[in-house]
Amino acid sequence: MIESQSDSGSHRETSTNLTHELLTLEQVGDTIHFTAAVDTFWTTTQGTIGPVQPVQLPAQLLGSFAGDSLIISTDSVAGKCNPVSSALSADLHNLLVRFPVQLSQGTRWRDSVDLETCQGMIPTSAHITRSYIVSGETEYQGNPVLVVQRTDTIRAHGEGAQQQHRITLDATGTGNAIYYLSLKDGRIVRLNAGQDLDLAITVSGKIHHFKENSKQDFGYSR
Repeated sequence: MIESQSDSGSHRETSTNLTHELLTLEQVGDTIHFTAAVDTFWTTTQGTIGPVQPVQLPAQLLGSFAGDSLIISTDSVAGKCNPVSSALSADLHNLLVRFPVQLSQGTRWRDSVDLETCQGMIPTSAHITRSYIVSGETEYQGNPVLVVQRTDTIRAHGEGAQQQHRITLDATGTGNAIYYLSLKDGRIVRLNAGQDLDLAITVSGKIHHFKENSKQDFGYSR
């Protein structure tokens, strides 16, 4: 949801996206090689956000995950601000996380992510600092899971153009996530994530302020 902040009042618009992704992992030594493919990318809007950008499917990203570094080596989706590649890249940074070998209630750690993404059609670089804590055990679909909570601090900057106008974007905000890890094999069986951002978009010297709230729900299926 995006809410504009202006002297004449506020205006809200909503966009909903449903994506089906296939993530294939292969571990070689300490490195995980992955292939991430998208075969469904469905978007609906409410308000005047504008027409949904057409996408070409299927699409995939290839890369590797070693240490805390996520490297995306090839992109079958052309265009720096393609919504499919942008969403898939962000999802990979959420799903491919280096958890400590030993996890118990109260365990804490931190990491950070530098993410190249898009805000609308503006190429954007984001730096996210993430803090984790293991909150305990529960059940999910009748199976025991370990719950890990994450809080984020987000800063982003982007530059682009619309017709003859230069556009800059600055964003700050917070995020959160809850991971449900299988006690049997350690895989993520569910992930809920969200972000709250304050956006300042400058067009031809005039600054426009927005608030953006987003929520994601990841489900695992065999």
